[in-house]
Amino acid sequence: MTPQPSFCVVDLITSNDDRKFAPAGRMAAAIIEIVEESGACLPQDLNAKGFTPAEVAQHWHMAKALADVELKLAQRKPGRIFGGRR
Repeated sequence: MTPQPSFCVVDLITSNDDRKFAPAGRMAAAIIEIVEESGACLPQDLNAKGFTPAEVAQHWHMAKALADVELKLAQRKPGRIFGGRR
């Protein structure tokens, strides 16, 4: 299992007053879970996690991008930040 970061990328772009990215954040979490379980996630895989086809069509691209960033952050080596040295 991939170590979970102490924050979610969606938290960096969302405030308590402006939750427009919250659905994409929830979908990103589901994508990460699916990737950890099976190695990849296709849009239709989200239906089993409770997302409707309309929700997937609306949020897939943003959610997939968020999930990709979070997975990359979780896989980086300790002591390195975005490819550089601390």
